[in-house]
Amino acid sequence: MKLTAIKISMFLVLSVLLVTLLEAGEKTPQTTATPYQIVDGKVDQKTYIGWRVFHSACHGCHGEDATGTSVAPNLVERISDMQAKDFVETVLERYRIVMPSAEMRGDDSTALRQAFVEQVLKHERGELVMPTWRMDPNVKPHVMDIYGYLKARADGALGTGRPERIRK
Repeated sequence: MKLTAIKISMFLVLSVLLVTLLEAGEKTPQTTATPYQIVDGKVDQKTYIGWRVFHSACHGCHGEDATGTSVAPNLVERISDMQAKDFVETVLERYRIVMPSAEMRGDDSTALRQAFVEQVLKHERGELVMPTWRMDPNVKPHVMDIYGYLKARADGALGTGRPERIRK
């Protein structure tokens, strides 16, 4: 009787583990399909949204066409071999700017701005440390759209400038 209870417990644990793994797999961005659609030089809605979000949040540092600046790297080159899951992790989690605590900075807003600038200018492995976008409601929901736009640029399927949308 005790052996049967152990078998049932093990079965339940393995079942929960399998379901958890399957659910996690469903949430992982798919990388086998092209993350963009371009027809006659026009882009699908998601790629267009990716372009718009990139230009509202990222182009100030990474350049108007994602080709880099003296402040931030060329994303067209970097994303050419990057998997979607790695891009999502990098944009949403990898980079962080750590603000000093209230005790460390006092109540002086000038000190706070100075601490922020020092963090931004700090280099990590030769790369600019940028903020995480995990909590940004304008970027987080569209991180895969940004990936599609940048991947289209990296693949040479999309040129520079504002893309035209496919009209249905």
